[in-house]
Amino acid sequence: MDKLIFDFSFNHLKYLQEYNGGDALSLWIFHVDKIPPHVGISQDGFFYSLKSNGKDYSLESSVFQIIENKSIKCLIVKLRNKSNKAVIQAVFDQYERAFSAEVSCLTPIKEILGLDKYIPKLSSLLFELESRNMIVGYCGFNVTKSECGILNYDVSDIDKRLNLLHA
Repeated sequence: MDKLIFDFSFNHLKYLQEYNGGDALSLWIFHVDKIPPHVGISQDGFFYSLKSNGKDYSLESSVFQIIENKSIKCLIVKLRNKSNKAVIQAVFDQYERAFSAEVSCLTPIKEILGLDKYIPKLSSLLFELESRNMIVGYCGFNVTKSECGILNYDVSDIDKRLNLLHA
């Protein structure tokens, strides 16, 4: 993929040869080849995600199995932050599902990270995390080096996608 179509590229960040979640937070980016991609977060082996049809609470190992079985293009960004399961659970419990750019898969993640609610989309979040030196590195699954980026899209594309999923 051409770098010019990326809002955010990962190639300047440290590439981690293998994913080791540990007790740090990790940001999971699914379908990096689609507009918009989907995101989730994990810590201590547990994965959380707000979706158009509800929420995911899963073991990381189950998510890896899905990525492998469906050949999903996924990037995982390991963060310097830590939280705890109770806090993450409490944040996700506030939401039923993603239904607009105002309440998307990104919304609970911004809250967990204590970031400004105005961060409108994933590339903005990644730039903010990078500027705060919160990114340790990233690793990819089913993604080539030339695909390691977030495609350029508008906030309206989030609403369009969620409307399509709810149709």
